[in-house]
Amino acid sequence: MSLELLRRFDLNLVVVLHVLLEERSVSRSAARLCLSQSAVSRALARLRSVFADELFVRLPHGLQPTARALALASELTDVLGALAQLVAPPLFDPVSCRQAFCVSMMEHLSVQIMPSLLARLEQEAPGVRIQVEPWSRCSLHDMTVGHLDLCINIVPLQRHDLHCHLIAPAPGFAFVARNHPYAGCRQISLSQYKACSHVRLDSGEYTALPFPPSVASLLAERTLLLSTSDPHLACEVVSQTRSLMVGTRPLCRWWMERYRLQALRLPAELSALDSHYQMTWHQLTHRTPEHVWLRRVFLEACQSLLETEQREACVA
Repeated sequence: MSLELLRRFDLNLVVVLHVLLEERSVSRSAARLCLSQSAVSRALARLRSVFADELFVRLPHGLQPTARALALASELTDVLGALAQLVAPPLFDPVSCRQAFCVSMMEHLSVQIMPSLLARLEQEAPGVRIQVEPWSRCSLHDMTVGHLDLCINIVPLQRHDLHCHLIAPAPGFAFVARNHPYAGCRQISLSQYKACSHVRLDSGEYTALPFPPSVASLLAERTLLLSTSDPHLACEVVSQTRSLMVGTRPLCRWWMERYRLQALRLPAELSALDSHYQMTWHQLTHRTPEHVWLRRVFLEACQSLLETEQREACVA
């Protein structure tokens, strides 16, 4: 059948023909299809026109299919089965999945989440592969063309083609060594902030944040001891000097313990640094079962990390 003919053909007629062949009765077919008898009769008239055949002959006790109708019956089951499979929601089985996913995550999250998450995938989805990349100026484009499946960061991405799920608040903090003169403070003042030398972590997530001019100027006025894109180096330098580094909490307890850091609330003048950890993905993958599963797995990993931090904080 040509595309032009298919365009003019109502596929609902195939269903009517299938039921008529099974029921051999207009009234029983109408009841099964939840249609009126006149509607089924009209559909039969259209079918006769399409196939240029009588299709059914009326007998005292029902309908008798013609040779043409019987020949169509042998093909209808396959056709309807293929159509049902085409429109049915796709099924996803993690065990049989062999897909590679690309995820962008902040490094202080990935080092805490990925080991246990990969151990879980070994059991639930052994064929799945995860590639973790840093956020960059190309990440938005990569999401648009399907090269990046998911990102977890603090960048507020407001676009109609992106979906977002907030994970947790990410207020701004100053991180200092535990023997730092300000280590005993819960919050530092603006004068204390300015008096310290700073370690600046040049990661894609932080540089992409839009700040008000007043906050941007305070950040620009810092006396920099070090500027680096290596979070391990940044934390190591902070742990051994009297400098401070601006970052976010929570989801950073592992780093604080590893490098023996103390988190201090930033002065009120820098409250615009407060943000949210969020999961973002493109509309292209919003409803595909494998991506729905992927987002659930990463969200559960983040929630588990948050719960662990909260329990440890209560014990401390």
